[in-house]
Amino acid sequence: MRLRRHLLLATSCLALAACQGIGGSQDGAPRSYASVTGSHVDDGNGRVDTFHVTEIDGHPIGRGEEPMKTLGIDATNRLDADRQVHVEIEGLTRYRNPAKTLFWDPHRVVGSVDFVPVAQARYVVRGEIGPDGSTVWLEDDASHEVIVRKFVSGPSAPASVPERNL
Repeated sequence: MRLRRHLLLATSCLALAACQGIGGSQDGAPRSYASVTGSHVDDGNGRVDTFHVTEIDGHPIGRGEEPMKTLGIDATNRLDADRQVHVEIEGLTRYRNPAKTLFWDPHRVVGSVDFVPVAQARYVVRGEIGPDGSTVWLEDDASHEVIVRKFVSGPSAPASVPERNL
Protein backbone atom coordinates (compact mmCIF):
# COMPACT_ATOMS: atom_id res chain seq x y z
CA MET A 1 0.00 0.00 0.00
CA ARG A 2 2.75 2.44 0.96
CA LEU A 3 4.82 1.55 -2.13
CA ARG A 4 1.79 2.10 -4.33
CA ARG A 5 1.21 5.52 -2.81
CA HIS A 6 4.85 6.55 -3.41
CA LEU A 7 4.71 5.23 -6.97
CA LEU A 8 1.51 7.20 -7.62
CA LEU A 9 3.07 10.34 -6.15
CA ALA A 10 6.24 9.96 -8.25
CA THR A 11 4.21 9.36 -11.41
CA SER A 12 2.07 12.45 -10.70
CA CYS A 13 5.15 14.60 -10.17
CA LEU A 14 6.69 13.40 -13.42
CA ALA A 15 3.48 14.09 -15.32
CA LEU A 16 3.27 17.62 -13.89
CA ALA A 17 6.93 18.28 -14.66
CA ALA A 18 6.41 17.16 -18.26
CA CYS A 19 3.46 19.56 -18.62
CA GLN A 20 5.57 22.51 -17.43
CA GLY A 21 8.23 22.15 -20.11
CA ILE A 22 11.73 23.50 -19.73
CA GLY A 23 11.01 27.11 -20.65
CA GLY A 24 12.75 27.07 -24.01
CA SER A 25 11.41 27.87 -27.43
CA GLN A 26 10.02 25.29 -29.84
CA ASP A 27 13.41 24.89 -31.55
CA GLY A 28 15.08 24.15 -28.19
CA ALA A 29 16.88 27.46 -27.76
CA PRO A 30 16.35 29.28 -24.44
CA ARG A 31 13.74 32.06 -24.53
CA SER A 32 14.66 35.66 -23.97
CA TYR A 33 12.45 38.06 -22.08
CA ALA A 34 11.80 41.72 -21.42
CA SER A 35 9.70 43.22 -18.64
CA VAL A 36 6.93 45.80 -18.39
CA THR A 37 6.17 47.62 -15.14
CA GLY A 38 3.41 49.98 -14.05
CA SER A 39 4.02 53.32 -12.36
CA HIS A 40 2.15 55.72 -10.11
CA VAL A 41 2.21 59.27 -8.79
CA ASP A 42 1.08 59.76 -5.17
CA ASP A 43 0.14 63.37 -4.38
CA GLY A 44 0.43 62.78 -0.63
CA ASN A 45 -3.21 63.78 -0.03
CA GLY A 46 -4.86 60.44 -0.78
CA ARG A 47 -4.90 60.68 -4.58
CA VAL A 48 -2.83 58.18 -6.57
CA ASP A 49 -2.55 58.41 -10.36
CA THR A 50 -1.98 54.83 -11.49
CA PHE A 51 -0.61 53.60 -14.83
CA HIS A 52 -0.56 49.85 -15.45
CA VAL A 53 -0.88 46.93 -17.86
CA THR A 54 -4.37 45.42 -18.12
CA GLU A 55 -3.75 42.75 -20.77
CA ILE A 56 -0.85 41.02 -22.57
CA ASP A 57 -1.58 39.10 -25.78
CA GLY A 58 -5.25 38.73 -24.81
CA HIS A 59 -4.53 37.53 -21.24
CA PRO A 60 -5.97 39.78 -18.49
CA ILE A 61 -3.47 41.09 -15.94
CA GLY A 62 -4.35 41.83 -12.31
CA ARG A 63 -8.14 41.84 -12.66
CA GLY A 64 -8.66 39.43 -9.78
CA GLU A 65 -6.88 41.69 -7.31
CA GLU A 66 -8.70 43.99 -4.94
CA PRO A 67 -7.92 47.60 -6.04
CA MET A 68 -7.22 48.93 -2.52
CA LYS A 69 -4.56 46.25 -1.96
CA THR A 70 -2.67 47.28 -5.11
CA LEU A 71 -2.86 51.06 -4.59
CA GLY A 72 0.65 52.44 -5.04
CA ILE A 73 2.14 49.05 -6.00
CA ASP A 74 3.66 48.78 -9.47
CA ALA A 75 3.39 45.23 -10.82
CA THR A 76 6.04 43.86 -13.19
CA ASN A 77 5.14 41.41 -15.97
CA ARG A 78 7.34 39.38 -18.28
CA LEU A 79 7.16 39.77 -22.06
CA ASP A 80 8.49 37.37 -24.69
CA ALA A 81 11.28 39.21 -26.48
CA ASP A 82 12.00 39.18 -30.21
CA ARG A 83 8.37 38.60 -31.23
CA GLN A 84 5.41 40.95 -31.56
CA VAL A 85 3.28 41.34 -28.43
CA HIS A 86 0.01 43.18 -27.85
CA VAL A 87 -0.13 45.15 -24.58
CA GLU A 88 -3.24 46.96 -23.25
CA ILE A 89 -2.49 49.83 -20.85
CA GLU A 90 -4.59 52.08 -18.62
CA GLY A 91 -4.18 55.25 -16.60
CA LEU A 92 -6.62 56.45 -13.94
CA THR A 93 -6.92 58.26 -10.65
CA ARG A 94 -7.63 56.26 -7.52
CA TYR A 95 -8.12 57.49 -4.00
CA ARG A 96 -7.20 56.01 -0.65
CA ASN A 97 -10.75 56.86 0.46
CA PRO A 98 -13.01 54.26 -1.27
CA ALA A 99 -15.97 56.70 -1.35
CA LYS A 100 -13.97 59.15 -3.47
CA THR A 101 -12.94 56.34 -5.81
CA LEU A 102 -16.58 55.36 -6.16
CA PHE A 103 -18.04 58.81 -6.77
CA TRP A 104 -15.29 60.99 -8.27
CA ASP A 105 -14.22 60.96 -11.92
CA PRO A 106 -11.18 58.67 -12.39
CA HIS A 107 -10.07 60.56 -15.58
CA ARG A 108 -9.51 57.12 -17.15
CA VAL A 109 -7.48 56.74 -20.35
CA VAL A 110 -6.67 53.50 -22.18
CA GLY A 111 -4.50 52.44 -25.09
CA SER A 112 -2.98 49.42 -26.79
CA VAL A 113 0.51 48.91 -28.16
CA ASP A 114 1.77 46.30 -30.62
CA PHE A 115 5.57 46.08 -30.62
CA VAL A 116 8.55 43.72 -30.54
CA PRO A 117 10.29 43.88 -27.12
CA VAL A 118 14.07 43.74 -27.01
CA ALA A 119 15.61 41.01 -24.83
CA GLN A 120 16.47 42.17 -21.29
CA ALA A 121 14.80 45.57 -21.89
CA ARG A 122 12.54 47.14 -19.28
CA TYR A 123 9.42 49.02 -20.35
CA VAL A 124 7.32 51.26 -18.07
CA VAL A 125 3.72 52.47 -18.35
CA ARG A 126 3.70 56.23 -17.74
CA GLY A 127 1.07 58.94 -17.95
CA GLU A 128 -0.47 62.19 -16.84
CA ILE A 129 -3.95 62.51 -15.34
CA GLY A 130 -5.99 65.69 -15.18
CA PRO A 131 -9.43 67.25 -15.66
CA ASP A 132 -8.33 68.83 -18.97
CA GLY A 133 -7.46 65.41 -20.40
CA SER A 134 -5.37 62.37 -19.53
CA THR A 135 -2.51 60.63 -21.33
CA VAL A 136 -0.97 57.17 -21.02
CA TRP A 137 1.98 55.65 -22.90
CA LEU A 138 4.55 52.87 -22.82
CA GLU A 139 8.21 53.87 -22.78
CA ASP A 140 11.62 52.25 -22.77
CA ASP A 141 12.92 52.73 -19.23
CA ALA A 142 16.54 53.26 -20.29
CA SER A 143 16.07 55.71 -23.18
CA HIS A 144 12.63 57.15 -22.20
CA GLU A 145 11.59 56.65 -25.83
CA VAL A 146 7.81 56.40 -26.27
CA ILE A 147 6.84 53.03 -27.75
CA VAL A 148 4.46 53.54 -30.72
CA ARG A 149 2.51 56.61 -29.45
CA LYS A 150 0.79 58.36 -26.53
CA PHE A 151 -2.94 57.80 -25.94
CA VAL A 152 -5.03 60.81 -24.94
CA SER A 153 -8.54 61.15 -23.51
CA GLY A 154 -10.59 64.35 -23.67
CA PRO A 155 -11.47 66.65 -20.78
CA SER A 156 -13.88 65.41 -18.16
CA ALA A 157 -17.43 66.69 -18.19
CA PRO A 158 -18.11 69.02 -15.26
CA ALA A 159 -20.31 67.70 -12.50
CA SER A 160 -23.91 68.73 -12.84
CA VAL A 161 -27.12 68.44 -10.90
CA PRO A 162 -30.09 66.95 -12.75
CA GLU A 163 -32.98 69.31 -13.32
CA ARG A 164 -36.12 68.69 -11.33
CA ASN A 165 -39.52 68.57 -12.90
CA LEU A 166 -41.75 70.78 -10.80
